[in-house]
Amino acid sequence: MAKIGLKYLVAAKLNEDGTTYAKGFVVAKAIKANITANSNDVKLYADDGVSESDKSFKDGNISLNVDDLTQKVYADLLGHEYKAANSEGNEPETVVASADDIAPYHGVGFYGRVRRNNKDSFLAKWLKKTQFSEPNDETDTKGETVTFQTPTIEGTVFQMSDGTWKEQAEFSDEAKAVEWLNKKAGIGA
Repeated sequence: MAKIGLKYLVAAKLNEDGTTYAKGFVVAKAIKANITANSNDVKLYADDGVSESDKSFKDGNISLNVDDLTQKVYADLLGHEYKAANSEGNEPETVVASADDIAPYHGVGFYGRVRRNNKDSFLAKWLKKTQFSEPNDETDTKGETVTFQTPTIEGTVFQMSDGTWKEQAEFSDEAKAVEWLNKKAGIGA
């Protein structure tokens, strides 16, 4: 399978019941998504050999490089205080980050084109419970040529109370992949 592209990065805040999501939103245009699953690595030795082993999912790491993190999305993902600009234009859009802020859990999804035996399909993924941490804030001066700088936000992937942590579905139609993600994130519902 060859992966070709990445699109439609969405998220939805996990409600306090731990099983449903609030109305979702598009995070940004996706540049790169990196999901690393961390597994338990436990062995039980008996009679001078391995008798049992466990390689089950423990947690994961998520890294999302995007074209932009708007003030609102940044605040929503990290649990910061957000204030929209007023209609008169004399109060700017602001975010106040506090040491006491707790980033809420979110479901996060995206899809990409995959090619097998010269046939394209669309693989959508939904990570059921993630929590992001404050991204690095780097800004470079403009040199002789323009170099675009884009944000990367990282976090942890957790399992739900039922032990599940990810769903993925493959579609022959790109619109169906978007529809599936919209349903997971409660977008347009």
